[in-house]
Amino acid sequence: MYSEAYIQNFLSRAYSDENLSRSVERELQSAKRHFLIAEFNGKVVGYAQTRQVKEEEYELLRIYIRPEYHKMGIGKEFIQRFTQVLKPINKLLAWVGKENHRGRAFYEKSGFKEIEEMIETIEGHSKTQVKYELDIS
Repeated sequence: MYSEAYIQNFLSRAYSDENLSRSVERELQSAKRHFLIAEFNGKVVGYAQTRQVKEEEYELLRIYIRPEYHKMGIGKEFIQRFTQVLKPINKLLAWVGKENHRGRAFYEKSGFKEIEEMIETIEGHSKTQVKYELDIS
């Protein structure tokens, strides 16, 4: 979906140890942000972060799991944990690239419904993003 150079530049900035540490610090200082980390055999294998957007509505900002740990239920566990700790919650939202078939399949399998699309432009790269919503009752 993106060039290798773009991906490497983006990852080095957005998901550096420093940036992730700042995200955890923000989460600790804000009741509106939540950050979960998954470990397997003492090794960090994934993380997920939400932010509150309305009184009972949260956005899943990021959910990442190392590829070798995909299909182990870690992503599903993140969703379940967020629905337990983010009380009260009635909606969980997520944006994913339209061309990200693996990500979209994950959300759809997890019960999310596609509700909207938008064009996002970052550093001159325009991509269609799909908004998913999970109703929690």
